Amino acid sequence: MPTTHPSALSFVPALSPAIIAHTTAPLPTSPLFSEAAQSTDGLDELELPRWEEEPPYMDTELDSTPQEEQFTCNLFDVMLG
Repeated sequence: MPTTHPSALSFVPALSPAIIAHTTAPLPTSPLFSEAAQSTDGLDELELPRWEEEPPYMDTELDSTPQEEQFTCNLFDVMLG
């Protein structure tokens, strides 16, 4: 196992309080989060390579189908009355 020279640790920058607070926050307890944490079988990873590119991230959504447009109209009617 390689040894680390003690002076090498002095080059590691200190973490900001915001990062420390973020990493020590409790994990979500929603059923969706719990399910995803137990298994990656249900996770859709098809679009992950897009986020590995540099910004700007291109929107790759396909055009809406007539059924999707009707669903959206119905949703607006339900939500907005």
